[in-house]
Amino acid sequence: MSAQRILIIKHGALGDVVLAMGTMKRLRELHPDAHISLMTMGMFVPMARQLGVFDDFIVDDRVPYWKLGTTWAAIRSIVEGNFDVVYDLQESSRTRKRYYPAVRFLLNRDMDWVACNSGERRRLLKKNSFRLGRVERTPYRLERVLTDLSFMHGEGRHFDELPERYVLMIPGCSPSHPYKRWPVENFCSLARRLAERSIASVVIGTRAEAVEVEAIASCSPLAVSFLGKSSLMDIPQMALRSLACVGNDTGPTHMCAYSGVPVTALFCHRTRKSAITARRITNLISPGGIEEITVDQVWASLEPYLHG
Repeated sequence: MSAQRILIIKHGALGDVVLAMGTMKRLRELHPDAHISLMTMGMFVPMARQLGVFDDFIVDDRVPYWKLGTTWAAIRSIVEGNFDVVYDLQESSRTRKRYYPAVRFLLNRDMDWVACNSGERRRLLKKNSFRLGRVERTPYRLERVLTDLSFMHGEGRHFDELPERYVLMIPGCSPSHPYKRWPVENFCSLARRLAERSIASVVIGTRAEAVEVEAIASCSPLAVSFLGKSSLMDIPQMALRSLACVGNDTGPTHMCAYSGVPVTALFCHRTRKSAITARRITNLISPGGIEEITVDQVWASLEPYLHG
């Protein structure tokens, strides 16, 4: 189908946006001449802009539902955007239960709404008088494409402080999922073991992980804290400069993996379905809590890459 105006919806979280970038590039390949917009959170716009897929952006920061004015503005931007196709890569309760029904009710033209994850194309036919328009449903399957973030660049303001040989460590994750965090003392043990091989550890994280980052940085003479010295956009290039990366199930770990470097990703049994499918990935999935993954297991996965 040839579409002139296309909207792709993908709000987050970070890891999910990273995973969806291959699909976004594939949609551009399917519609090379279309005007493609992305509806996403403001924090992801700089990253998505570097992808080179989108003509413009609609910022939707997923404010609480009771802020009706902002919710209505998002719905109106879809209705008034005169889109021929909407690709819903999010398929959250927000897009399925709020945006889609409202758009269907207000639409004054025909539109395709593609629910990419559930595999359904819905042909929305404009309403007549006060009657809701019809919906024609057909199966839809979008070929998944491996994400490649090696193109992504931040400002790299502190890259001159990076050691020559290092492993990138990512000890944090969402504060609401503490069960995803490998114990900080294990990261410390790993950093000391790397130091014995004259290999540095560069530790990244947000302010929410400041305690963990600084604890690891202070446990070894060759450990370096990059807290506040790197941005989201810097992560792929920091990964590419490293020998390997090790991190919890969090967005930056996904970004490292899809930059093409060796990554050891740590998962507890509750997140086994989130295992990463990148080219040079080792997914260590604990049979129970994440603390059951040993330092020896992580070392064994990293050791082949420490000679470069």
